[in-house]
Formats: sequence, C-alpha cells, structure tokens
Amino acid sequence: MMHQRQRGLSLIGTLIIGVIIIGAIILAMRCVPVYNEYFSVKSAFNKIATSGDLDSPETIKSAFQRYADVGDISSIATKDLVIAKENGRYVVSAQWERRVSLVANVALVFSFETSSRAAASNMP
Repeated sequence: MMHQRQRGLSLIGTLIIGVIIIGAIILAMRCVPVYNEYFSVKSAFNKIATSGDLDSPETIKSAFQRYADVGDISSIATKDLVIAKENGRYVVSAQWERRVSLVANVALVFSFETSSRAAASNMP
C-alpha cells in the first residue's frame, strides 16, 4: 500500500503568509496618502502653469495656496516654492521630504521634487 503525501499549506505556513500580507497592507496604507499628496502638488503646479494670469511670484504663491487648501496639501507651503524667471516664463519648483512612522522608531522617508514652467509672462 502506497502512502500519499499531503499537499497544501500547513497552519504555520498560512500564518506566515498572513503576516506578510498584513504587513504589505499596512505599508500600502502608509504610502498611498503620501503619494496622493505628491500628485496633488504636481497637479497644482500644472494648473498654475496653464493659467495665463500669473504675472508675479506673489500671484503664483497665492494661486498655489488656493490649490493647497483645496487639495489638502500640508507637506509643502508657499515659502517652500522656488520661483525663477527664465526666458520670460516663471519656473516654479519645490523639493521636500515627508517622514511616515511605521512602528516604534522605524520610519519611511520620502523625497520629492517637482517643477512646472508657467505660461509666458506679459512682463519684459
């Protein structure tokens, strides 16, 4: 009589896979809001670039603040914007980091950088 070998996962194997899946879900729950905010900043920069009435750094900053209020952007403020003028166009850029705590003293650090070239200015 031949014995058939059992197939499938043992209880310990199932628990290990469960812990890995739960860890991945927790990691995703921590990372998704950070990237949502990044895409909100990028969207705000693009909207600023396509609006034609931005003729000074002050108007660019106030426009960004409006988008930040609506888009729930808290990692970057108007003081963090770098606004330069190149070839008659404003270039708006920003760099920032965001830390997200995982467990105890373990944290993830995200570094972001984005920029956008605003529409041509009417100013010389």
